[in-house]
Amino acid sequence: MQGLVNLVNDLALAMAWLLPMACYIAAWIAFLTGAWGLWQQRQPQNPFVGRPWVPWIGIVLSGVFASFDRILTKSTTSAGLDTQVSLGASVTGYTDAATGSVISGTGPEDAILSIVSDFALFFEMFGAWAAFMAVVAWNASATGKTNRSKLSCLIQFVFGVILLNPVKEATWILSHWTTSG
Repeated sequence: MQGLVNLVNDLALAMAWLLPMACYIAAWIAFLTGAWGLWQQRQPQNPFVGRPWVPWIGIVLSGVFASFDRILTKSTTSAGLDTQVSLGASVTGYTDAATGSVISGTGPEDAILSIVSDFALFFEMFGAWAAFMAVVAWNASATGKTNRSKLSCLIQFVFGVILLNPVKEATWILSHWTTSG
């Protein structure tokens, strides 16, 4: 089990290093696409005929991608999770939650919380990537590149934000599950 935890946390560290790069690349692409679209509005071969909002979406999304960590922090605050998200900060490695064993505690609830805390970094990074991909999918939906609904992008973003604090969410689920059963 320890090897699996180490592997998953190494994958999460790689995801943590790649996400800021993806955000800044997406910000540049969105800005350049928006600026090019605004310039094309005055040309006779305008590709955005009937859709004048598309270049403005690119300009706005460049700011969203450039400040993605602050948007995720405000989203977690709105969700009541109070998680501080930081892109570009140093990412720490795995720390064993239980000293003797990965699964410890007095019952199944403690074992589940211990497992979730051991895989917390992976859940956090998966949630951040899910939120990032939701914004990318919303852009594709808003510009007409895909038929995906905007509501599905919003739902994906919400579930990505929920995954940013997996231990708190697991504690909440287990407390409501044990009191209702």
